[in-house]
Amino acid sequence: MQSNDNVVSRRTLLKAGFYFFLLNSALFLLLSFRYLSFVSDEARADSPLFLYSLQLSHFIFLAFLPYIFAYLPLTILTKNKRTSQIVAMVTSSLSLIIFLIDSYIFSLYRFHINKSVMDQLLGPDAGQVFELSWVLYLLAVLLLALLLTVEYWAFKWSYRWAEKLDLKPLCLISSVFFVVFFFAQLSHAYAVAHNNRYMVGMVRCFPFCSPLNANRLLATIGWGESKHPIRFKLEGKTYQYPKHALKTKQGTRNVLMLVLDSWNPLAFDSITMPRVYEFSKRSSLYTHHYSGSNGTRTGMFTLFFGLPGVYWPDFESQHVTPVLMDELGRQNYEVKLYPSASMRNPPLDQNVFFRYADQCLATEGEKAWQRDYNLSKKFLDFIESRTSDSHPFFSLLFFDSLHSKIEPQGNGYKPKYSPAWSYPKYELLDKNTDPVEFLNLYKNMANYVDGLIGNVLSRLEEKGLLDSTLVIVTGDHSQEFNDNGKGFWGHNGNYSQSQLCVPLIYFDNTSSRSYDHWTAHYDVVPTLMEDLFFVENPASDYSIGKSLRDTMPRDFLLVDSYIGFGFVDKSGDITNLYYDHTTELQDENLNVRDNSQFDTLTYRRSMALIEGFYKKRP
Repeated sequence: MQSNDNVVSRRTLLKAGFYFFLLNSALFLLLSFRYLSFVSDEARADSPLFLYSLQLSHFIFLAFLPYIFAYLPLTILTKNKRTSQIVAMVTSSLSLIIFLIDSYIFSLYRFHINKSVMDQLLGPDAGQVFELSWVLYLLAVLLLALLLTVEYWAFKWSYRWAEKLDLKPLCLISSVFFVVFFFAQLSHAYAVAHNNRYMVGMVRCFPFCSPLNANRLLATIGWGESKHPIRFKLEGKTYQYPKHALKTKQGTRNVLMLVLDSWNPLAFDSITMPRVYEFSKRSSLYTHHYSGSNGTRTGMFTLFFGLPGVYWPDFESQHVTPVLMDELGRQNYEVKLYPSASMRNPPLDQNVFFRYADQCLATEGEKAWQRDYNLSKKFLDFIESRTSDSHPFFSLLFFDSLHSKIEPQGNGYKPKYSPAWSYPKYELLDKNTDPVEFLNLYKNMANYVDGLIGNVLSRLEEKGLLDSTLVIVTGDHSQEFNDNGKGFWGHNGNYSQSQLCVPLIYFDNTSSRSYDHWTAHYDVVPTLMEDLFFVENPASDYSIGKSLRDTMPRDFLLVDSYIGFGFVDKSGDITNLYYDHTTELQDENLNVRDNSQFDTLTYRRSMALIEGFYKKRP
């Protein structure tokens, strides 16, 4: 039963809530400067009034979301002071923590919390996707306690103001907010209509920000330009893959794919990875090789399908599988998958490995380095069990230590490089962080994985299996350490060489040489289909790639991420095509270029590659 002291005037509680969330707006605005730091100097100089009006109105709006959707309806129903206070404190504290997390995600990757991020955070085996140290968990608990204390006193002050002040201050504050809000909205609509890249681009810096867009209306009254450089629809279409039935012959050789999550070529040398480096001298080494994506999901998709990552949503929903995996099954290959982290998150078990979904679970082990050791041991046990009459095998060993970067403990482990962190200190990363200790940790993990791979290759040779096995060693994507000076760390953030370029070693026991022409993950499947199954079809029937040995120059490369796709041309210039149908042009060092330089011809050619696998209407 409610106490009389606790049931108070609804009017006073609503006023108190308004003042409380107005106080919280100050915290949101303080947080907004983290995002503001990523707006370019050119954009600030071009449209300062729009920028600051958008910053002010948008973050005040975010601060008041809990008031609108939680505090307001609950207060109207209950008039209970204690209940309203708890709701105000909890919702505001959680909102601030969510946006603080988002600001860190944005600082590293330049995208906000979205469906893909939530799928990884809340999906199966989420703890293996983001392996965080106990320090971060402790900081989160301390921050929540601090926020709840601040919010407790903020509500007390707000309630006192609500009892003493009339409605005039509320009306004045609300009027100013709406003037600033509508100025920002109308300015953005005008900017979009006139293709102002600075104003449109700065919107992407703020979370959940989608200002007014009135292209058609403004064009109708003569205040805008009725043109837009890009129009595309990539989901919900019917695909024809492969385009024609494949003609193949029986394969006799084994295939071993060794994939290192987040492998940057800077960790591939005779000191950091001596055993893999020595093996590359006996193989074909491709020194200018790119993934088709800056993330695991579509990095693996491009590697196994030889198709752009934009096909992922439809191929996932329809459980479309790669021609390579289909042919392995048809020819009764013994397929063995050894993933370190679960391949249910991201859900590679729904397309790439759908036929072998039961093998997509994580290997035993709490940390990535433990799982990597265990998966290599499992593969060694597998080859020990094989007999002379066994079917050829296809095995994938997917190592995760370079991605997690949690240093091994015990078992005689000694780091090769120092000084080095023992775990990734994400809370310290920004544009000015010295990368040396983080990079040394990364190289130490590469050295650790090198030992595991070396043992696998040595045992394969001792068993007399190496000569009859095609071996591929590569990464799903690369890993950046603020290489471009823009504050990017990790991957999923941009299409520069630092996040796309990976080593590629291809062993077929016929040649040992180094190639420096531009190759890509799209080329791996065509090469395997030729070398393994002697496919008669042209590669264009099932891939947008070509043979790795084809040295014809590549003009551009299709690339993909969680928030859009794009292409990189041979000079390194990048065209970003976002899923909201906006564009951003950058040079190879991620400096923004003038949108008037949009390469319409390459855009049309890239879309033609994609549309080549849409099913043609009769």
